Amino acid sequence: MLFQLPSFLIFLMVVLCLTRVLQGPWIKIVLIGSSFIFYSFWNIHFIWILAFYIVIALVYVSTFSKINKLKFLFVLIVLIPLLFFKYTNFILQSVGVQHLLHIGLPLGISFITFTLISFIVDYSRSPHKRINLLDVSLYISFFPHLIAGPILRSHELIPQLSHIHVGWKNIRYNLPLFAIGMIKKVLIADQIASYIEPIFLQPQQYHFLELMTAAVGFTIQIYCDFSAYSDMAIAVAGMFGIRFPENFRSPYLAFSMTETWKRWHMTLSFWLRDYVFIPLVRYCRNSFPHLPILLTMLVSGLWHGASWNFVLWGALQGIIMMAESYLGYGKFISRHPQFKWMAIVINFIIWTFLLILFRCQSIAIAGDFYQGLLSVDPHYLGTVNMGVMGLSALVLLLHRFDQVNVIRNCAAKLPQPLLIPVLCIIILGCSLVAAQRPESFYYFDF
Repeated sequence: MLFQLPSFLIFLMVVLCLTRVLQGPWIKIVLIGSSFIFYSFWNIHFIWILAFYIVIALVYVSTFSKINKLKFLFVLIVLIPLLFFKYTNFILQSVGVQHLLHIGLPLGISFITFTLISFIVDYSRSPHKRINLLDVSLYISFFPHLIAGPILRSHELIPQLSHIHVGWKNIRYNLPLFAIGMIKKVLIADQIASYIEPIFLQPQQYHFLELMTAAVGFTIQIYCDFSAYSDMAIAVAGMFGIRFPENFRSPYLAFSMTETWKRWHMTLSFWLRDYVFIPLVRYCRNSFPHLPILLTMLVSGLWHGASWNFVLWGALQGIIMMAESYLGYGKFISRHPQFKWMAIVINFIIWTFLLILFRCQSIAIAGDFYQGLLSVDPHYLGTVNMGVMGLSALVLLLHRFDQVNVIRNCAAKLPQPLLIPVLCIIILGCSLVAAQRPESFYYFDF
């Protein structure tokens, strides 16, 4: 179920109304049931995946959490569906098998897997702590974050589940953020996507300016698309009185690749830091102190997709971040702020250049794209799509304001009797536009 479609708005209003009138454990039961409906709306045949993850979490909490050695066994069990659905064909193809399996990719399987792994690891550190089984089930399945995050930790969400409350104050407070998400998704990301799609499929048929426009356009599209989902997820959760962590904080104002990952998909970055990077540092700090950065980014690349271009993308990110760490690049920019804006521009160009590898379906196609960018024909450079570049410029000009708290604080200063009807019109209008040509969120594939 897509956040931007009328079907979701109807679904959300029904769930809000039910939550408002119900009391006690029925609130959580209804939200769990609603989450199953939400997840099955896309493909009901994969509903067992969500049920499987919930059962694993309940079995671990109720029976095996006090046996610390079994933690690793449960983590491996949790990884089985992800490895099968996402990486089986990648492995078969890599070893030369011609006949691949015809298996689909369940929505949000990477996000659900990481959520459950963090729960198992965190809970194993305090196995004597009592926890409600309904809370565990809702933590895994809560529909606002189910498909594309933010990736939540149990200590962030579970304590809040006893205080779920739907009220006009919560709805009013979160409407501006939901409306901004609608605008970014429907009026910016989807519009850019329609132009750049054919260019990334066959870049050899286009020239320098068209390729450059597509590269910049995708940089803006993926940000607006993914941050839109995060904004809308945070807003929807907030309507139930649940606070989600911020997932983006103006990442294109970062002056280094390392800082970019502290601002981009922050919940994934912090997950990788806590469960991959820090354990690797313990093993490598004396012999290869910078190697954990590279290995962590390789994991990040594989998490994003089962393809060698994602592996290479993660490796290049890791190499750049290793160089920044070794050279003390971040400290240099901090001591010389006069170079900061130049560093921001350079970092944006590098990020955009690497995203070409991220967006293309294979390394070979990415090679064609890079060749077209670097082999400029002086007789014909192609044409710039002013609509794409105009939207990109608008996003970058307003980028510093595109943060959850800034949006909420700015909206709070406006007259509410005027603001609320305008926001409702924006949401309904964008929803009707999206219904004409529904586009899934980009990170649904991850």
